[in-house]
Amino acid sequence: MFDGAPRVTSAPTDFADEVQALNSLIGSRRVAEPELRGVKKPGRLRRSRSSRDWLSIGAAALAVVSVVSASTLVGISVASASPASDALNTLTANEAVLANSIERVNSSISALEQSRQTAKSDAEALAAPLASLAQIAEIPAVATAETARQALLAEIDGVQMPDQLAAYRRPAIDGDSLESVGTAIDLVDTRTREAQEASAQLDDLRTTLEKTVQPFEDAVAGVGRELPAVATTLVTENDLADETLRTNVTSLAARVATVESHTSPSAISDFVNAVAALKTGQRTAEIEEADRQAAAEAERRRQQELQRQQQLREQQQQQEQQPQPSTPPASPAPSQPAPDPVESTPEPSQPSTDPGTGTGTGTGTGTGTGTGTIIGQ
Repeated sequence: MFDGAPRVTSAPTDFADEVQALNSLIGSRRVAEPELRGVKKPGRLRRSRSSRDWLSIGAAALAVVSVVSASTLVGISVASASPASDALNTLTANEAVLANSIERVNSSISALEQSRQTAKSDAEALAAPLASLAQIAEIPAVATAETARQALLAEIDGVQMPDQLAAYRRPAIDGDSLESVGTAIDLVDTRTREAQEASAQLDDLRTTLEKTVQPFEDAVAGVGRELPAVATTLVTENDLADETLRTNVTSLAARVATVESHTSPSAISDFVNAVAALKTGQRTAEIEEADRQAAAEAERRRQQELQRQQQLREQQQQQEQQPQPSTPPASPAPSQPAPDPVESTPEPSQPSTDPGTGTGTGTGTGTGTGTGTIIGQ
């Protein structure tokens, strides 16, 4: 057919028959434009707040291109002298639509995977800040946030992401054969349905993850709403800390509670670090205050000791200035009562053989004792 010989134009009735044959061959093989769902730019997983976005507009535009390319096939066939050539043009148009669909689905897979990894990273990074908050004060929302965090991680780990779609490559065909071109169109149709199915699967995965991410974000936001009251209590309890430290705790609590960064680990970590600095400042101030009190007590005792020693010196000086009294004479020892005199019993006289006369006298003196002599002759 494409041997370089002059083209032979068939009679009108024969050409109409070829157009009818072409339409019956490829009519069922026209590729419907895929509905590419779930193709979104990379970012955090969020609940959709609008049903219309740039992807929907892009998909609609692709649908228009596909429909136009398919609907004009008959017109092209009528205006062309070669039905096989017209079928080849249709195949080329449908391949362009398929290539665009594959590119968008693969971009959607990459975007969802990035969003999944971002959500997982945020959840993992919040483990330590939430645990630190639980130690700082009793905050009921912290337990709720921790439960939601673990549920999110479990859901993320359970997600099976689809593989990237393989790029389409046209197989070897006979461009002069309507049957060969029609088979290629069937292949394009099959690959396009695969792209549609992958797009629908991605959309379902995104919806599932968003349903888990949203409660987690709401729970963390609840923690942020409770932080200002917690900060007020902490500042009151740590009133000896520097004013700058107390102000920092209050301002960071307000920031976590009012801006979207409450879903970011860094915001809560900054508040936790500020509270740690506040308590360190309080302990330092307490130590300094204790040292001042100890020094004041030591000084007070030193002054008391000085006063006591001064009083002792004054008392000693007063005693030295007073006259010393004379020593009184010693009192005589009391006399012992004299014992009763003992009467001596005269010995019985022995009869003298010598007659004679005699006289006798006796005297006695004594103090306490008595003696006596008897002289007899």
